[in-house]
Amino acid sequence: MADVPIIRGTPAATASRFSATRLSPPPAQAAATHVDLPTWSGPFRLFDLPSELRIRIYECALAPTGVLCLSSTPSKRCAVTPQITPALLAICRQIRNEADDMIMADNEVTITVNAHDTCWPTIPARRLPSAVLARLQHMCLILDCTDYFNSSYADVDFDAFKSLTGLRTLRIAMVYRKHYDTQTLAPLHIPQLKDFNVVAQILERVPASTRLLFGTEKGTQQHDLIRASNGLRSAYRDRQGTVEEASAADLEAAANGVPDLVRGCKSGAA
Repeated sequence: MADVPIIRGTPAATASRFSATRLSPPPAQAAATHVDLPTWSGPFRLFDLPSELRIRIYECALAPTGVLCLSSTPSKRCAVTPQITPALLAICRQIRNEADDMIMADNEVTITVNAHDTCWPTIPARRLPSAVLARLQHMCLILDCTDYFNSSYADVDFDAFKSLTGLRTLRIAMVYRKHYDTQTLAPLHIPQLKDFNVVAQILERVPASTRLLFGTEKGTQQHDLIRASNGLRSAYRDRQGTVEEASAADLEAAANGVPDLVRGCKSGAA
C-alpha cells in the first residue's frame, strides 16, 4: 500500500459557523476599539461660515419676525417689539456691509400716529429722523383718529411722510370712535375733499409707485397691536362711543375717492 504523503503546514481555512467568531475580536477588545474624530478647540469664526448661514444669523438678530412695532409702554417711551440687536452692525465693517440694509428692507415698520394732533408733527424727528425714513421700504401706518377733531387735515403736520422716498409698500389702518350704529366713518365723512380726507393727505406725500394695502389681518402683530391699544384708549380717554378699526373697504374707498388727487405730488422723491 502506497504511503500517503503528509503535508505539513497550516491547514486551509474552511467556511463554518465558527469562522466569523474566530475572525472577530474578543468582546473586551471590541469595546476598547474606537475611532478618533477630529475636534476643533479654536475660536468660532463667523466668516468661516458660508454667506447663506451668515445671512440667517443676521435675520435672527435684525428681522426675527419681519415686523417691527414702534410703540410706547409704561416703562419705556420708545419701545421696539420684538427686540432686535442693531449693535451687531457695529462689530466690524464686513458685517455692516452685509447686513446694513436688513432692518430697513426686511421689516415692516409699524407706527401709530395721532392724526388729529395739530400741535406737533405726526412723526417726531426724535422718533424717526428723516435719514431713517428715507431708508424705510415697508411701513404699516396706524392712524389714530379717536380724539375730538374740529379742523381739517390741512392743519395737521404730515410733512415727515415726504422723507419716505424709498417706500415700496404702505399698509394703512385706522382706529376711530363710533358713536352710533349707523355712523359712517367719521374721519372720512367728506372723502371727496382731500383737506378732510386723512388718507389722501398721506398719499400725496409718499411716492406714487408705493404699493398700497389697507387694514390689518387677524392673527398679525399689527392687528393685535390695534386691539391692545384700543383697550387702552377706551380706558383713559373720557369720550363717548366705542373705538373701532376702520374696514379695509372704507380705507380703499377713501384712497380712490378724491377726483383730483395726485399721488406723490408732495413727496421728496417727486
